[in-house]
Amino acid sequence: MVILFWLMTSTMAVADLEWITGGVPKNTADKTGSALVRDAPLEDTHPASGSDQEVIVSHLITSTNIVNQYPIDSVNYFYLNKHKQICYFAYFMMKPSSRIHTATVDWYSPSNLRVAKYTQEFRVGFTDRLLTLQNETYQWFLLEMTIGMDRMRSEYGQIGLPKDMGLYTIHLAVDGQLVGITFFYVKAEAPKPASAVATVAPATNPSVMPMNTPFSKMPIPKNIPSGFASPQ
Repeated sequence: MVILFWLMTSTMAVADLEWITGGVPKNTADKTGSALVRDAPLEDTHPASGSDQEVIVSHLITSTNIVNQYPIDSVNYFYLNKHKQICYFAYFMMKPSSRIHTATVDWYSPSNLRVAKYTQEFRVGFTDRLLTLQNETYQWFLLEMTIGMDRMRSEYGQIGLPKDMGLYTIHLAVDGQLVGITFFYVKAEAPKPASAVATVAPATNPSVMPMNTPFSKMPIPKNIPSGFASPQ
């Protein structure tokens, strides 16, 4: 019996991520494309079970910026009057294989409308991207993307601006399987910093009490009755 597998290819051009010394990615031609088999299941089917299909998610972070392929912070509140972009960082691991892994990220607004959809393929060999943790060996994968709050980032599949205030969700699927959901809020204005409070009470001028003229300075009466001595 001959079984034909129809491989569904994405219409979106996706950069091939390959690592070189220093952790900086570059785009290169696929060296082993003819020998690779997709992990992604066909439509209307369920992912195959097995240890090589398990996905372990290490990080799901929203950030204000990503520098040298790492988020500079972890933020889940973004403000329309302050921020210009929202960055997403996902780091996950799988059992080693030589297949093409496909990661898909969907962003949804508070009204459940899709804001962006981004797909990235990872072409690796069986011995690439290996990481051993507690005697278990995995292949690690890194995905990052950015959507604009003031302009569209079409390279990441953005189709709408996150202008609605409320809770947004980001869904990560690997090889057709939902593996993680993270979220963030969009608000109108960033809270203003509290005004400084004085810690030292201001000095007050005490009331000046009039002082009586010393008795010794009082004038001496000219006519002193007999029997009284003159004050010295």
